[in-house]
Amino acid sequence: MDYSVIIVAAGKGERFSKTTSKILYELPNGKRVIHQTIDAFMENEACKQVILVLNDEGMLYFKDQSRNGRTVLVKGGNSRQESVYNGLMAVKEDVVLIHDGARPWIKTDQINDLVKALETEEAALLTVPLQDTIKVVKDGYVVDTIDRDTLRRAQTPQGFHTKELIACYKEAMAQGLATTDDAQLYQLITKKPIRCVEGSFANEKITTLHDVKGK
Repeated sequence: MDYSVIIVAAGKGERFSKTTSKILYELPNGKRVIHQTIDAFMENEACKQVILVLNDEGMLYFKDQSRNGRTVLVKGGNSRQESVYNGLMAVKEDVVLIHDGARPWIKTDQINDLVKALETEEAALLTVPLQDTIKVVKDGYVVDTIDRDTLRRAQTPQGFHTKELIACYKEAMAQGLATTDDAQLYQLITKKPIRCVEGSFANEKITTLHDVKGK
């Protein structure tokens, strides 16, 4: 199944560094974070379009970079939600994946598993189980322990059928909804189930410099 991918890289990344751009940081293998992220999709034959949603710094950087004809540059918005919507306006394929630009360790197998799920599902996302015991705390005291077998950590990519996701974003804007990821927005609007596809603990999002040390 062919797809477009929106790579969201428009954030300021101030928790990473106030002086160093997160997406332009050079990894130990010599690649910049954003290039390693892009390459995972460029190497996938089913990926027909890579939409980079960037801040001003990213737009300036990629303006002078040689790009594959499948790549489209889009200016980000004032929030992640606005940035994704801007990216959706450029999508050409019927299926779209949304991926964090700061998750450079995504693997082809995970992408393929997600896309395969979308052959029969209306929406799907990568998830991994929790490894720690989760406590409910009130006023500094533990009041409950949650069964971690019922919980998963959401990752990206998250996959959808393009027209339906655009409709969801338009409705969310009309309602003034603010969400933390695309799956939450989709589910709040459609009330439909979302298929969980096994992700990888290696597919971590870079948030601080500590996340890239020793990689």
